[in-house]
Amino acid sequence: MRIPSCLILSVCLLSSCMVGPDFQSPQPELPDSWASARPPKSDMKSLESWWSVFGDPQLDKLIAKAVADNPDMRIEILRIQEARSAAKIQGASLLPSADLTAGATKGTEHGWGSSASTNYSLRPSVSWELDLFGGNRRAVEAAMAALLSTEANALAVRTSLLAEVATNYFSWISASEELRVAREQLALQKKNLDIVKRRQATGFDSNLDLVQAQSQIASTERQIPALEATKKSAENSLSVLLGSYMKDVHLSMPSLAVANKTPTVPVGVPSDLLRRRPDMIAAEADWHQAVANVGVAVADLYPRFSLTGSISSGASSFDEVFRSHSFNWSLGGNISQTLFQGGALLEQVKSNKAAAERAGETYRKTLLTAVSEVEDALIDYASNREQLRFYMAQNEADRRAVELSMELYVNGQTDFLNVLTAQSSLLSSELAIVRTRQAIRSAVANLALAMGGGW
Repeated sequence: MRIPSCLILSVCLLSSCMVGPDFQSPQPELPDSWASARPPKSDMKSLESWWSVFGDPQLDKLIAKAVADNPDMRIEILRIQEARSAAKIQGASLLPSADLTAGATKGTEHGWGSSASTNYSLRPSVSWELDLFGGNRRAVEAAMAALLSTEANALAVRTSLLAEVATNYFSWISASEELRVAREQLALQKKNLDIVKRRQATGFDSNLDLVQAQSQIASTERQIPALEATKKSAENSLSVLLGSYMKDVHLSMPSLAVANKTPTVPVGVPSDLLRRRPDMIAAEADWHQAVANVGVAVADLYPRFSLTGSISSGASSFDEVFRSHSFNWSLGGNISQTLFQGGALLEQVKSNKAAAERAGETYRKTLLTAVSEVEDALIDYASNREQLRFYMAQNEADRRAVELSMELYVNGQTDFLNVLTAQSSLLSSELAIVRTRQAIRSAVANLALAMGGGW
């Protein structure tokens, strides 16, 4: 049978038609630069492996283990596999489907006592929905957008995971440093207590100085268990992120140069957020999916066209089944059109349009949040660096005050209260330095996360 060329051309033209809106990638207006001061020598090159700016081999190993063994990462990989299979399944709707039925029966035709005969049958069939109005293609488009969203969400889990690993590791360093400071101060305070005891024995000091010295020691000692608990808690949190048990996590303090480092912040310009932040990529993909689903709903308003064809064969012997005189064929087409569903199809179109608009607003909200998070991280970083400068100056003064007050006290030129005040101030500034360094490290991790670093 010869198919007219005009019919072929008509089918080809119709097959390129897709009802519903086409998704246009958003081009939002963004500021040219950040409102907050951008740190000097900052760039985007180090964002992929932003943790390397700390120069800490132990942190590098923790990051590598988390990426390999973290349960959330493995879950996301499986979700991507699911989404990829779902997209392939949806893509199969664009192709013809083929079936084959074969059978053999044995029975009598003229009563119970007549001789039995055997019949063999073979029936291959093919069907194909032409998708003239693009409903299936829109569904495939939506499935591909959903796959992209799933992949972006997996990247979001990765970037968040890396920042969490680094932040918990930094917390462990900070707790270790605070423990060191507290124990050093405790040792100094015990030496001071010995001095007070000797002076009291010679009648130079009262019981008040002795009690105050003991009270200061007790105050410092009570801080140590809490700091040890904080350190253990950081280890425990790290073990979960690494996909391990706490007993399997073995940490050692990095060198003083690494622990005290205040690295350059990896940061680009606002437009970098659109291509780097996984949640921005996912939000755009979700918007694309919602727009494609509008086309799916609109296509349901139009008729569906399908072609069917089959060949059947039947014979009393197996060899005869494949003889040409045993074959019959059929070729046909179907048109189906929903006539009445109480307005459900039109309401579905309206619902999908509203969902697409909502996805667009979600995209805009995600963008505003992304810019805000970077600004906050920049402010936090700059503020803590400035505070560290003042704390360092205060610490130098506190150390000198402790030396002078102790010298004056030993010479009987001041009372012990001034010594206690100076030592208390020194302990506070020492701890403030440790905590501010921790805040700077965390600000770097938060900024890298806000910029979408880690992939």
